Amino acid sequence: MKKFYQWLQAKNKSKGSSLIELLVVLSIIAILISITIPSIIFLKQHALSSEIDRLQIICQYLQKKAINNSKKEYLNFNLKEHTYFYNNQTQKLTNGIYFGIISNINGPPAQPVASIITPITFPKQRITFYPNGSISAGTVYLINQDQRSLYALTIPVAKISFIRKYKLHAGTWLYLK
Repeated sequence: MKKFYQWLQAKNKSKGSSLIELLVVLSIIAILISITIPSIIFLKQHALSSEIDRLQIICQYLQKKAINNSKKEYLNFNLKEHTYFYNNQTQKLTNGIYFGIISNINGPPAQPVASIITPITFPKQRITFYPNGSISAGTVYLINQDQRSLYALTIPVAKISFIRKYKLHAGTWLYLK
């Protein structure tokens, strides 16, 4: 009988401690989730920023190549496959990044006066780089998978072509240097 009583006490103690252990484990999981979610959002934002930077570098490269070789260069976009290609090289957008727009947002970023209706406004979905250093005017819009972040790479109509990057923040276009 004494052994049964000891066994019953041990069993009751383990039930109490397992409930406490369960609460501790749930608390740790909750803390980990609260730390992880902002990190994931940051990584998605960073991926979009890196993609627009890569696109800008390729544009600068093609502009210099057109000047040095004295012939036109092209950067072509494929909206369906989320790729762009130049000089027989195809670049796929990073997973979770797409050519896209957010509805009811005005553009182009420098003078947002009309609703954006297409993610690529360059003629024939292609940027043309001319031997004199000029670049065809237009905008490329990149969006992340959850459609909360929107970036733009623009080449304005100007005597001297230059490439600008923008980020949409709280409904306002911010120029990125």
